Amino acid sequence: MASSQKAVQMSLGAVRSLSTGMARLQAASAQGMLASSQGAAGQMEKPVMVATQVPILGASPSAIASGIRASAKASPMSLAPQRSMSVLAASKMVGAGCATIALAGVGAGLGVMFGSLINGAARNPNIAKQLVGYALLGFALTESIALFSLLVVFLILFA
Repeated sequence: MASSQKAVQMSLGAVRSLSTGMARLQAASAQGMLASSQGAAGQMEKPVMVATQVPILGASPSAIASGIRASAKASPMSLAPQRSMSVLAASKMVGAGCATIALAGVGAGLGVMFGSLINGAARNPNIAKQLVGYALLGFALTESIALFSLLVVFLILFA
């Protein structure tokens, strides 16, 4: 918990530094960094922005870039703390993913079953009511496979 608070404080410090630098840049441009030159006839020409480097916090651009790289290496995800995962936890995740493969079979089975119901009812409308009963029974049994699969997933993850 202390490391996450430290990471948040570090990122807030970086935001403050950036906002201070931006404020200095805006103040410098407002104080007359725009130079306008007088023409031969005394007419005003378009203002031209003078290219000056305003140091942010008194550092050169290469020093700023190296500081950013160093902070990125030190904490690549400063807002989201990194968690080390054990081999057991990783194998639980892989096992849970493998156990959910059965859900693809359930989806395909339900699609084939209701497609056959529509086909059978269209071919013989007299027994459509009986076919709906069979389809609902098949739906319940197929969904039970999905529920058993999810039960296995939860047992792998939490037991």
